[in-house]
Amino acid sequence: MSVAANSMGATAAPAPALTGLTESEATERRAQGKGNRVKLGTERTYLDILRNNAFTFINNILFVIGAVLIIMGRLDDAAVTAGVMVLNIIVGVVQEARAKKKLDQIALLTRPQATVLRDGQEKTIDPGEIVLGDILYIAAGDQVVVDGVVVGEGRIDADESLLTGESDLIPKKAGDSVFSGSFAVNGSAYFEATKVGADSV
Repeated sequence: MSVAANSMGATAAPAPALTGLTESEATERRAQGKGNRVKLGTERTYLDILRNNAFTFINNILFVIGAVLIIMGRLDDAAVTAGVMVLNIIVGVVQEARAKKKLDQIALLTRPQATVLRDGQEKTIDPGEIVLGDILYIAAGDQVVVDGVVVGEGRIDADESLLTGESDLIPKKAGDSVFSGSFAVNGSAYFEATKVGADSV
């Protein structure tokens, strides 16, 4: 009788709480190369800047002219030509190096943070610390930093205009994919990281 009553009056069991990975699991996955390796800063190195400024079209012409002047025995004119070339290189390198430094600082200041579940606790981490299988929390105004699938009861409206060019908000609920580079406009949800690093959008 009591069994029948229980079966008739029973309600659905609550979904199991999300706990995410443990710190040891995250460390192990990172060691396996499953981390979200994110390159910070501008792509060009200082060596690239020096190389690109040293071997410009005008500098190549000045180099040839200087070589011809040396062959002709006009060392004073060759020195002036070489001086112009060196000055041109120095000015270009200094300007681009300053620009790179500022861009690197801006990239650091504007880099998004991620909220991840580790050992059942939410913690804010750098996106570079995310690993495959992490459970991340996202709320209105947050950027999706890795690709994933929504899990749990939450729901968000995602702005994917940077990826698709479409301005319509896309509702995301359990089982739906979210993509790095999109933003949550409304709601909040958890999602599991399914692609990280270079594999993500």
